[in-house]
Amino acid sequence: MTTRRLTCGFVHRLDNCATLSGICRGTEPQGRGRVLGRPLFIGLLALLISLPFASTSYAWKNHEMNLKLYAHNQINDWDQFICFIDLIEVESSWNYKAKNGSHYGLGQMKSTWYKDLTPRQQIKAHLRYIDHRYDGKPCKAYKHWAKYGWH
Repeated sequence: MTTRRLTCGFVHRLDNCATLSGICRGTEPQGRGRVLGRPLFIGLLALLISLPFASTSYAWKNHEMNLKLYAHNQINDWDQFICFIDLIEVESSWNYKAKNGSHYGLGQMKSTWYKDLTPRQQIKAHLRYIDHRYDGKPCKAYKHWAKYGWH
């Protein structure tokens, strides 16, 4: 009961101070600002909360940490995973839209089809390349990159 009383008191004070009822009190009749204030405030709050998630769901899906987690699930070896992270960091800084001359994406592959892949597909394709050229060892690829500047 005490929590409900405190919450109701907080909402009442918020309605008086932070919504249109607080702004309109001097110019509008007492009841009109209060009627508009709370629904408008709640509506704007709901809009502000929902907009970032609605417009950036693809961005969150392709956030660097999510891509690293996906790569870790593909590699399943901590040391090789760390080498893979270092390799992608120096190649593209985890920017799946990176372009350097004729090289594209996370792994900076020299193929035009690679740039049109999703970030997860780029990781899979890059790991297939590492598997073919470096026996599936990202650490070998990273050592090659450190020595020659490419892999």
